[in-house]
Amino acid sequence: MPKIIENFFENNIFTFESFGCDCVEDIHHTTPGMPPLKTYKLQSYSDKPLLFGYMAKTGLSRIAVNGTSEEDNILGSLIALPTKKITDFYNFFERNGFLFPISHSEYESIEASLLYELILRIRATVELMTAANEIDKDYEKIINLTLYLMLSEPLQIEIKSLSTPYKTCQHSFKDTMAKANSMTLTWEREQENFNKDTYSVFDTIVSSTYELDINEYNDVISGTSINGSIPITPLYRQIMLLYCNYNGSEVERRVIDFLFHLQHDFAQLETYDIVNGLTFITPTDLSSLSENMKSAILEIARFVLGEEINANLNGIHPEYNPKTMTPSWKLDSLLSAIYFSIFYLKPDLELYRQCANPRCQKYFLVKTTSTRTRYCCTDCCNRVTQDRYRKKKREQGK
Repeated sequence: MPKIIENFFENNIFTFESFGCDCVEDIHHTTPGMPPLKTYKLQSYSDKPLLFGYMAKTGLSRIAVNGTSEEDNILGSLIALPTKKITDFYNFFERNGFLFPISHSEYESIEASLLYELILRIRATVELMTAANEIDKDYEKIINLTLYLMLSEPLQIEIKSLSTPYKTCQHSFKDTMAKANSMTLTWEREQENFNKDTYSVFDTIVSSTYELDINEYNDVISGTSINGSIPITPLYRQIMLLYCNYNGSEVERRVIDFLFHLQHDFAQLETYDIVNGLTFITPTDLSSLSENMKSAILEIARFVLGEEINANLNGIHPEYNPKTMTPSWKLDSLLSAIYFSIFYLKPDLELYRQCANPRCQKYFLVKTTSTRTRYCCTDCCNRVTQDRYRKKKREQGK
């Protein structure tokens, strides 16, 4: 039965109007031996208007004109799509419309891989907000999600209905990284070459200054191996250059110091991928991460979340309604509504967790203090319990 939300229109924080849409998939075989290019084609239904609203404790919901909730937790359903079948993508966009405004009169195309990566980025934002505020923190997960958002190449999406292409957040530290290769030693650093065997580096994590071995610095910058066996990764070389030569904002100094000690004291990073996780060039155990390093990555995670969310609020504008003489918000897309719903989350009170039922895997809101809540609903909990019981009976019958 549809859920009635009492006084929804009086209590919601914002509303957004859109249209349901048709979604089909085209597959193009471009080059022999190469995987086919998948493209989604979408067209909105002019006769299927949709209304969304956001309310505390409910999240972004699709609502009927009488205040009935037709579908709660739109955000949770969206970020679960990468774990679902392709038909679930079609069903989601038919029910809730596309992330951007699209034509009523013709199909518009978007590469499936771009859409998939965009949803993964939204998921990473929500998961990082949760991971950084969980009572029992998984620091490896926090590092992985932070680096994925901060250092991944930005996406650019172009469809006909967009006057300008949509671009994901270009984090400030990504720009700083691009300048690293052009950095050279200052005159003061050159003097240290003559006076001692180390560079004295201002460090925000281990102590006020860190004595960096000059020979080690030269080996990394020249691209030679560490101890004659471990190759130097481009990321470590860039971080070494920044660590020794950067002079700028305190926040970025904190990022540099963290990435330097993570790779210098543990191992060089190889990948930071939301699907495959954090990997290092050699086997690495982060269980001995210091309290200073833990504190630093939490600060960095919050900074990255701020940049990520703020970059996606451009399509949201305050608007005064002269008929009702009340303030409201004007949103230009479902994507803006999604990020606005993230903007309003209060992670000290509630977080998104992924349902532990493998058949569901939907993300759901839960109180931050509820550390044992693993399922989005009683039905999911019962299904998992029944599956375990049946599996046990089968094993006993062998």
